[in-house]
Amino acid sequence: MPLPSANSYFQDGTLQGFGTQGDVRIVQSFDAIHGAHRFEPVRGMNFIVLDDPAKIDGDGARKPAPGDPKPADTRRFTFTPDADGRTTLAADGAILECANVSIQPNQTLWFHWAFTRFDWSPANDFALFAAYHGGHTGGSPTFTCLLAESLQLERQNRWFTEWQAFSWRPNTAFSGTLLWIVSNGISTTIPTPRPGANARPSALLLDCVELS
Repeated sequence: MPLPSANSYFQDGTLQGFGTQGDVRIVQSFDAIHGAHRFEPVRGMNFIVLDDPAKIDGDGARKPAPGDPKPADTRRFTFTPDADGRTTLAADGAILECANVSIQPNQTLWFHWAFTRFDWSPANDFALFAAYHGGHTGGSPTFTCLLAESLQLERQNRWFTEWQAFSWRPNTAFSGTLLWIVSNGISTTIPTPRPGANARPSALLLDCVELS
């Protein structure tokens, strides 16, 4: 089946057609850290934000409210090398999922994304897109793209990206599951996460998910 075209811009104000892990919500605007920038939808009135950087305590650690979803376990998305040439150990975050997606070789998947960091080195929060052929998302993805990592933005003295357009055209027919991930991470040569690796979550913004 295709992406939920009736809700590809999230204009019905729901997440119909998509699954979630962690905090994923529909918004009409979103502020980067320190009010540095206000994001508005690319089209329409709504877009999606993965994770909630505002829900932290005085030390910057997660402080969920009663009834909030449990953060998604993102440890399997650990990657090497990162912007420091090290391993970024993933901890937790949020995931948006769209299952049973069919993409023909002459079709292109499009979406708009933005990333805003709320932490600094050695933290290396990141955003990722992954496509898994078939229904299982626990193994190696068919296609993966690191959209952003906070260390790169920090080196550029930036707290956020602007909206970016992304496209993917598979070489062969694809039938499976799409994931959009935002994760807390930490750049380290130590093989175990350091304390605070899951502090100060960053955010991935998504809009205009469609096939053409």
